[in-house]
Amino acid sequence: MSQYIVPIDKLSNQSFDIDLNNQRCRFEFITKGVFLYMNLFIDEEEKLNGIICLNGVNLIEYNTFNFKGKLYFMDTQGNSDPMYYGLGERWQLIYED
Repeated sequence: MSQYIVPIDKLSNQSFDIDLNNQRCRFEFITKGVFLYMNLFIDEEEKLNGIICLNGVNLIEYNTFNFKGKLYFMDTQGNSDPMYYGLGERWQLIYED
């Protein structure tokens, strides 16, 4: 198993495309109140919508669409849930294959 830090910007709302283990993924992150939420598209098909981003919790908990790997946020300075202003530094988005 290997880990990869997914590049993510310090923006409250953002979307980007990335290839993870031969899966063409599009991530959308949206801030609502103090929480960060994720939408995930694979090969342009929406697979997840409105998933709350919590520290250390697999964002793809139920693998109903055969996503290869694990995806979660890691707080490098404690044990808090991710906030947009620290994305990519304090809170890293980790992919494990």
